[in-house]
Amino acid sequence: MEKMNYEKAVERLEKITDKLENGNLSLDEMMKLYEEGTVLAADCAKCLDAAQLKITELSAGKAKDND
Repeated sequence: MEKMNYEKAVERLEKITDKLENGNLSLDEMMKLYEEGTVLAADCAKCLDAAQLKITELSAGKAKDND
């Protein structure tokens, strides 16, 4: 699976969720989608963690500049 940016990953997660909620899939298809979804969710969490860290670092730097 190719690496997606955050927005594309969330969009794909929404599609996976819709398909899983629909319930018209075989067990094998459901498991494949679930596995893909867990990988995408982990990637999104890493992206959000990195963004939060960056914001924290920038805010800390700005606070030092104000001292």
